[in-house]
Parts: sequence; structure tokens; C-alpha cells
Amino acid sequence: MDPYGFVMAIIAMSVVFSGLILLYLTFKYVSRLYTLDIKKRFKRRNPEKEITDADIEETSGEINAAIALALHMYKTQLHDMEDTVITIQKVAKAYSPWSSKIYGLRRTPK
Repeated sequence: MDPYGFVMAIIAMSVVFSGLILLYLTFKYVSRLYTLDIKKRFKRRNPEKEITDADIEETSGEINAAIALALHMYKTQLHDMEDTVITIQKVAKAYSPWSSKIYGLRRTPK
């Protein structure tokens, strides 16, 4: 019923822009779901026992150094047990003219 197509263009643009807005809102709120701490939200609060800063024991530098040394020694022991032999063998290939340049050349036009 629209001879020039203005109504069809407006409907098409509104569908596209509403889809873009819907995608924007979906991505915006899905990213917020990944930042939520669900365990913290559903954990019951016990008012009698509050965790204070004195309860949290910080690890000393000596403990961190011992952990790092143990990890380093574990990794180096794994690396030393590897026994690999690398061999390079030349494989004879038959001639294949698929990439030959002479078949792609043409005569120059006169």
C-alpha cells in the first residue's frame, strides 16, 4: 500500500535498532552475572562469629619462598626425565606440476 516504501524503511530500521538495543542490554547484564559472587550472596550470616583482621593470618616471606622453591624443584625434575630423540628424515617426493609456473604463462596479445 506504500508506493515509495517509506513505511517499510521505517519498520525495517526500527526492527534493526530494537535488535541492537536488545543485544546491548543482554551483553551488559550478562557481564554483571559473571562478576557476582553467588556463594557470598547465599551464605548465611552468623552474627556471633565475625571475622576480624586479627583472625586472618598472613603468610610470611619464608613460607612463600619455600613454596616457590618446591614448585621450581618439581618443575625441573619433570623436565629432566624427558627423553626425546629428534630425527629429521628427508622424504623423496615425486614431481608434482601443480605449482609449476610454465602452465600459468600466456602469450602476450598482439
